Amino acid sequence: MVDACLIVEGSYPYVTGGVSAWADGLIRSQPDLNFTVAHLRDADRPDGTPAYALPENAQLVEIVLDGARATPQDGAEDGLPEARVYHAACTGAAAEVGLRAARDRDRPLVLTEHGVAWREAAWAPAGCQYGPNNLARPQRLRRASEVARMARVTYAAADAITSVCGVNGALQTAAGAPRDRQHLIWNPVQARAARVPTRDGLLVGFVGRVVAIKDVATFLRACAEVAALRDDARFVVVGPMDYEPDYAQRCVELADTLGLGDRIRFTGTCDPAAWYDRMDVLVLTSLSEAQPLVALEAMAAGIPVVATDVGGCREAVGEAGLITPVRSSRATAEAILRIAHDAELAAALGRAGRRRTALAHDPAQIHGAYRELYDRLAA
Repeated sequence: MVDACLIVEGSYPYVTGGVSAWADGLIRSQPDLNFTVAHLRDADRPDGTPAYALPENAQLVEIVLDGARATPQDGAEDGLPEARVYHAACTGAAAEVGLRAARDRDRPLVLTEHGVAWREAAWAPAGCQYGPNNLARPQRLRRASEVARMARVTYAAADAITSVCGVNGALQTAAGAPRDRQHLIWNPVQARAARVPTRDGLLVGFVGRVVAIKDVATFLRACAEVAALRDDARFVVVGPMDYEPDYAQRCVELADTLGLGDRIRFTGTCDPAAWYDRMDVLVLTSLSEAQPLVALEAMAAGIPVVATDVGGCREAVGEAGLITPVRSSRATAEAILRIAHDAELAAALGRAGRRRTALAHDPAQIHGAYRELYDRLAA
């Protein structure tokens, strides 16, 4: 029997991003526990190359789902090992399979939600777990309705329900999650050496997958507005471009149309750590977020953040950045320029970010909270 079976869908260890980073960190933080990662995927989606090497205390099993169904087929749970605790990383199919296994084996189920699947299911963003991207809108709405039904069932039955931000916790409560089983456990972020400001111009960065839900197009339009007023401004998009290649190509073409030329760089897949050391402002223009890891990473490095007012962004950023409306390149550009033109403000935002992440996002405390749940529920 393994100590914990972590059930994920369309993410770890094959896909980069906040959920995968969270999963990898959770497993590595508990070296004395044995984990099985149960990766759920549709039959028509090959695994590809893992983005993460599994830690020594983890093994991987694949659960292949019928992509035509929103609800996992009967028997999907049979592929899960016997475990002291089952831990689903999202509602929908992962939680449904985990709940069936937990019920059959009389073991506890922990549910963690980053994004709220039943709200986002109708969008089916690429690289996420909410079903095929080629569904017509009526099919997506039917699938979203089924994901919402599964979420309500999981909320009623799970032994512990966690969220990474207060906004999503409130959504869980509104959808029927019992308050006495809910826990707010924020995302962890490693402390970083403070970025030392340079005098060689302004570098504005975006970090994340180049996909429509991140609204990189608005970031690019904001860059063009900043570029028109700052000759020393340079821009970088740090992140993979192969999740929605058509959208990524349109972004490259848009940057060219906007006249950004050699003032912008698309890095593709790479470790953003070196870019945090150079960045003056981190910009997040997403249409949907939970508690964005890239914002926390920037804050830990003392980089001011500009983020859209979605999900848990306002709660995460706090006094460490500026919040803007979605799809507003003008507001985004104005926020970037405000920080760029006010060195005292930039320094204050940077200090606030380092202080905030050190106090609220310490990995030892956060991973310890999950360990406490495991030990208490499995006792």
